[in-house]
Parts: sequence; C-alpha cells; structure tokens
Amino acid sequence: MPESPEEWTTAGMTRRRYPRVKARVRVRVVEPSGKTWVGEAHDLSPLGMKVKDGQVAPSSIVHLEFELPGGGPTLNVASFAVRNDPDGVAFSFVDLTRTAFALIRQAVDLLLLGRKLWILIIEDDRSVADVLADYVEAQGHRPILVPNAEEGLAYLGQDRPDAILLDLTLPGMSGLEFLERLSRQGMHVPVLVVSGRSEKDAARCLELGALDFVQKPLDRDQLRATLNALEFRSLEQRLAEIELDLGV
Repeated sequence: MPESPEEWTTAGMTRRRYPRVKARVRVRVVEPSGKTWVGEAHDLSPLGMKVKDGQVAPSSIVHLEFELPGGGPTLNVASFAVRNDPDGVAFSFVDLTRTAFALIRQAVDLLLLGRKLWILIIEDDRSVADVLADYVEAQGHRPILVPNAEEGLAYLGQDRPDAILLDLTLPGMSGLEFLERLSRQGMHVPVLVVSGRSEKDAARCLELGALDFVQKPLDRDQLRATLNALEFRSLEQRLAEIELDLGV
C-alpha cells in the first residue's frame, strides 16, 4: 500500500489524527468464516467505526459493507477487529482505497459542519449573558451560562465546549487571569472576549490566544461575524486535535 498521510495500516497500530462523529449507519459484517450479521455503526471516522449488535474475535479481519450518511455507493472495506466493548465492536479500516477514504472523509466533514456548537458564556451580568445566549441560539448553537471564571474552569474540568464567550470584568478571577490559566494548562479552546475594557487589554487577550475582542456595547454584525469565525475555528480544532484512538 502506498505511503500516504491519508492511509493507515494495522502494522504497529499506527494512529492518525481525525475526529469521530456520531452517525447511524447500517453495516453488514462478513466474518472470515463466512458468517454474516447486520449491526448499527456509530463513532464514524475515515479510519474506523464501532458496530453494535454483534461480537467478533479480536484481531480478526472482516469485511464491512455499508452506505454512508447522505447516500452514495455501497462500500466494502476490509477491517481489523480491535476489541469487543459492551456498546459494540471497534474496527479499524485496513487497505482503504483513496476513493473510499475520500468518500468517508467527506461524509464525516459534512456531519461535523452540521453539528451544533456548545458555547460556554462566562458573564456575570445576567442581562448581557441573556443577550449573548440569544445571539448564540439565533446562529443555531447551544449556550451554556456561568457567572464567573471559577465556574467556567470547573465546567472545563468536566467537559469541553466548542468555544467560549468571555467577559473580562468578573467577580473573583478576572477574564485575563482565566485566559492565562487556559494558556498555562494548554487548553486550546477558541475564545471570544466581549468587554468594555481598553485596547491594551484587548492586545493582551490576543497575546494569550483569544480569537477576537468585541467591545461593549455589542455590535450585532461584528458579533455575528465573529460567531461565524468561531464555527470555522472550532472545526479546525476538532480536525487538528481530536485523535481517533480505538485503544481507549
């Protein structure tokens, strides 16, 4: 098989970076013995999938026959059974052709682009927080409201949002201190700062990795444009950082 960053083999269990998406796909599994069964796949990636409703001997090479979300030709992909989990069999694709890889990747990218973003809003002024939440919902995404940086960090300790809208003037830990904490901990979450503070503070926020700085009072067009930028940045982060790990 040609060497390519788009191709993957089971030799050495090499892993590539690419996100998984939740997708319901009907899959026909053909085992080496000739036995077949039909299951439902989820956690789809160009590198593999997990199929429910069956069990396969670990390290078996099977063939998976399936159609991608949105239609297209039926794919027949040789796959390595990594392990059996309570929620299905984890498979990694082997000897995937360039055409099949491109089709699966296109389907995954379209599903990622269509996914709603979870946006964490850290703002102590409830009226401003509600306005921001309305903007986020108007763009088709889902807001999560917390009133201070400490609660924001607590949330990040349990889950990762797709992006953050951050006020600088907060009770307790300031927005700048929050950004510094993210920087020290290596948390790469797109952050949009919304504040009435000075240009000096804006420059510092950008130095700490903020995507943009929007002055209060809010400008609807600027905020809408920045939310659009957050969508693309969030997708870039997922493509660059979410590592498919069938061994976890």
